Amino acid sequence: MSLFVRLKKYKNKTKSSYGKLYTETVYTGEVHTREIAKAVSENTTFRPGEVKGLIDEIVAEMKRQLQDSQIVVLDGLGRFRLVVESEGVEKEEDFNMKTDIKRIQCKFLPAGTRDAEQTGNKQNGRIKRNFSDGAKVKLWPED
Repeated sequence: MSLFVRLKKYKNKTKSSYGKLYTETVYTGEVHTREIAKAVSENTTFRPGEVKGLIDEIVAEMKRQLQDSQIVVLDGLGRFRLVVESEGVEKEEDFNMKTDIKRIQCKFLPAGTRDAEQTGNKQNGRIKRNFSDGAKVKLWPED
């Protein structure tokens, strides 16, 4: 298995990157809950419907917890939190909940571990993300 990329020329003339080639990820499809449930069932004693039911319940419970101002951490997967974005106001009494809130977004931070590198200090070094660690990249075959 590999993650595919192709080279694409940067076209924004106002940037110093103009004309340079950069990688663009090529996606070959989507996998939905039903397919994930089927694959998980092949490696466990659970039937696909049971796995899908569990996933559906986890999603519903996550929604309840997030809307109760909790950060949801699924070990090995990552952290989910809701973020409220609003217009800025000069004074607190000028803030109107109905008109100044622009949107509520769900933010996701994938799970990972900090690589201490040469320093040996856990506060320094890069974070290795669980999903991308060990991924192989190949150039997409052009037609």
